[in-house]
Amino acid sequence: MESKHIRIGIKAIKKKGEIILHLKDNEGHEHDKTITSDANPGSKITWSLAEDSDIIQIVDIYKKEGSMNIYSVKPHAVEGSTDWEAIVSNQAFEKAGYNIDFRYKDGKIYRDDPEVEVRPPKG
Repeated sequence: MESKHIRIGIKAIKKKGEIILHLKDNEGHEHDKTITSDANPGSKITWSLAEDSDIIQIVDIYKKEGSMNIYSVKPHAVEGSTDWEAIVSNQAFEKAGYNIDFRYKDGKIYRDDPEVEVRPPKG
């Protein structure tokens, strides 16, 4: 199975007085607070700030407590960029939750918790 490159654009929106993430990936998934992106083993995932984002920076991306670690290369900041990247393990075949800590334009750090689902090879 060929690995994919999943790109997830993030921006912060204010909804009912709460700062939340709006996420959109290059596979057509788009939603407030969470999306489930479909990855293959070995896929690269890139998180990028949307052009109209009020996020100053992604502070951290890490697995949610109680969730499986699906990454062979853990999420990390890309040098010289506001992007973050990770590589999905070749042995991962499950859904995993993760947290994104981000600094909003007000200077405060907020957290949201999307998911990545790794699909087993077909065949």
